[in-house]
Amino acid sequence: MYVQPVTAGGVSSPAGTAAEPYFTQAAPLASGTDRSGTAATTSGTLAAANASRRGLNIQNIGANNIGVNEFAGAAAIGSPGTYTIAPGGSLNVRTNRQINVIAATAATAYTATEF
Repeated sequence: MYVQPVTAGGVSSPAGTAAEPYFTQAAPLASGTDRSGTAATTSGTLAAANASRRGLNIQNIGANNIGVNEFAGAAAIGSPGTYTIAPGGSLNVRTNRQINVIAATAATAYTATEF
């Protein structure tokens, strides 16, 4: 991880001390891969397993709930392992396993970026 020493006021400081604590921030993101699509009412693959993946952001841009399973299992609304995302909601996934998606009622669009 890239560490940028920054005080609460935003001024760079040497390595943090009790008098000058600092926050860390992640390294700049690599180029992302567009994984946007439309979820169907049966579980489907949003992104295949990828050992190089650092994360994936997904936003529900449709009118119906969608479910996302980041554990390589089938996505099913209301089931353990599946996160339900309401219209306009988003989720950040940190896994390199297969990610599956499902729509609650009708085909529902989502936007997703893998990085």
